[in-house]
Amino acid sequence: MKLALKIICIILASIFISILGFIIYFNIVTKDVTLDKNKLINIEKVVNFYDCNGNFLYKEGEEKQVTEIEDIPLHVQNAFIAVEDKRFYSHNGVDTKGLARAMLKNITSFSFKEGGSTISQQLIKNTHLSNKKTINRKLSEIKLAKKLEKEYSKKEILEKYLNTIYFGDNCYGITSASKHYFGKEPKDLTINDGATLAGIIKAPSNYSPFKDYDKCNQRKNVVLKQMLSEGYIDQTVFEQNINSNVKIVEREDNSSFDFSYLARKELNEIVKDYPFSTGNLNVYTTIDLKSQDIIKQTIEKTSENCDKSAIIISNKGEIKAYYSTCGDIERQVGSTIKPLLVYAPAIENDVVYSCSPILDEKTSFNGYSPSNYANKYYGYISVKDSLAKSLNTCAVKILNYTGVDKSKSYLNKMDFNFSSNDTSLCMALGATENGEKLSNLTAMYTVFLNNGDYIKPFSIQKVESQNNGVIYKNSQQPVSVFSHQTTHLISDMLEETVKSGTAKKLSFTNIPLCSKTGTVGNEKGNLDAYNISYNSENILGVWIGNKDNSLMNNSLAGGTVPTILAGSVWKELYNGKTAPINYNKCKDVIEKSIDKIELEQNNNVLLSNDITPTRYTVKALFKSNKLPQISTRFNAPKINNADISILNNEVIIKLDLPEYYQAYIYRKNGNDYKLIYDTNGYDKSKFIDKNVIKNGEYLYTIVPYYKYDNIVIKGKELVLPKIKLPNSSVDNWWADELQ
Repeated sequence: MKLALKIICIILASIFISILGFIIYFNIVTKDVTLDKNKLINIEKVVNFYDCNGNFLYKEGEEKQVTEIEDIPLHVQNAFIAVEDKRFYSHNGVDTKGLARAMLKNITSFSFKEGGSTISQQLIKNTHLSNKKTINRKLSEIKLAKKLEKEYSKKEILEKYLNTIYFGDNCYGITSASKHYFGKEPKDLTINDGATLAGIIKAPSNYSPFKDYDKCNQRKNVVLKQMLSEGYIDQTVFEQNINSNVKIVEREDNSSFDFSYLARKELNEIVKDYPFSTGNLNVYTTIDLKSQDIIKQTIEKTSENCDKSAIIISNKGEIKAYYSTCGDIERQVGSTIKPLLVYAPAIENDVVYSCSPILDEKTSFNGYSPSNYANKYYGYISVKDSLAKSLNTCAVKILNYTGVDKSKSYLNKMDFNFSSNDTSLCMALGATENGEKLSNLTAMYTVFLNNGDYIKPFSIQKVESQNNGVIYKNSQQPVSVFSHQTTHLISDMLEETVKSGTAKKLSFTNIPLCSKTGTVGNEKGNLDAYNISYNSENILGVWIGNKDNSLMNNSLAGGTVPTILAGSVWKELYNGKTAPINYNKCKDVIEKSIDKIELEQNNNVLLSNDITPTRYTVKALFKSNKLPQISTRFNAPKINNADISILNNEVIIKLDLPEYYQAYIYRKNGNDYKLIYDTNGYDKSKFIDKNVIKNGEYLYTIVPYYKYDNIVIKGKELVLPKIKLPNSSVDNWWADELQ
């Protein structure tokens, strides 16, 4: 009994000491924390944007816009209370049940993810504290929330909260958000509108209806269910709204999708973790106004009735210009993926040379049978030309040689938007489940400008805050994807695409360029058409299609309108100045001569040797450390066979000599062995030996040779079967034998 009493006393003393220690720690940490009433409606957030040279562009944001609680519909207020703080009207600033639940989750997950914040705590955090999830900040938040509840009524606290909360897209407060998303004043917000806004604030960069409409709608439904659960709406109202879509404001015009559209999206990501602590901002972008004007004017001049997008990205990953009639949406990429997913991995892994012959013919791959454009096939064609002509069958073959998983691993380094279902060979033609954005697709081509390194595209160089100085500076590091040797060889292929392939309309610009086109569609019409082109300074991506997936005419393909648009942009970009080279050469890629005969007759790549006549060679590029074997065609002449027969007491030898070989014919009769014929200057196809006698037995050998600079290079001797002449002197001895 005494032992039990001692244990209880020890436990109680421990609890008392812990509580006392916590109180002392709490008071020490929060002793200098004070409630500043002037900060409680601090929603002036002006963002100044500057171009790549530091020149002022424009500003976004407005002066303080405060809507009194009486002008905010009760159903809107209840939406926020239901999803953010359902015991708002019953606690004194801190919800002990919610806080205990959050602490338990943090302990069990060994993290500090849950905060258990009430509306009062959120208001304090947003206006007085940082977003850092630390114990000291949470203690300061609790103390100030309790002070807040003593100074203001629940209605006043809710009003201040709704007028300061961040809704994304630089919208602070419900007035700004109402106008931005719905084009209306807060007093006109419906139940659906209010639930949408209450849902957005959980993660504005994820739940913005402009970024992901479906996800926004799903989040709205979560809020409606919570409102039903808390009794703020009945079943009828719930069913009316949960089955209706969010109705957001229509964008006024296409200018919403210019460079500022990308910069605004990137800024949202930058400030999403601390939107309330930044104050007014100065945002220094990567935009080049001349480039921006060029692509905007070029697109606006086109008469095709479809959506269009264009983007210019520098070799450093800077987005220098962007313009679109529909935004940076995900689309199927077509053949623009071939250099990245098919040809570069194959070259990287030495699966093929750029000059390797590949058979272009209708082929089935376990039931999958891709077709070339217009069902045209070329037979054996080089890998280089197959890319220039964008031949589908060849691309699928090469991906099959390399392997889907290995090829995908390179694009994974560049964050291509693969899904778990993207496992088939049809990806060689750009058929993926999710598609990709033009900005990301174009940026992947930075590997060809940066010796194999990928640079993620960006539109913001740095962000300065009036409160905290520089809060962000782009410092991303390049990601190594391919070797410089590989990108040199691919660029050489894409240079050929401009000279003679699907992008040959770019050749009229007289600007050194590399390019790849892409088309997605069928015989009924096309859905997407691309041209991606680059030089050593910039990459230009052009896309046309329809956002609603309606078909375009088949004449609108990658090699037509997008390529023509790209040509117009390139000519304007370098109007009056010298264009740079189209790509950076690699010293470890060398040009070598290959055996043309071996290539054409046997579809095999062998280097020619020093004595090979020029007319029997072609030039090709190779990695210096991965050269083919050397052909022995001219330094080891060879004749595989010859036909020997007897007619009218004469020996006839028929030769099958290539045009570049000669041959010596030797005859042996007993001990007599001598050269009897040299084809040089004479008939190479047939030799008739008349200097033989009846009943004679002879052995003939043939030695092929190649003559080079008066040097005779002999090949391996071919020994023919022994032959014996008949014992007859008449011309028609065979007739006597048959009688």
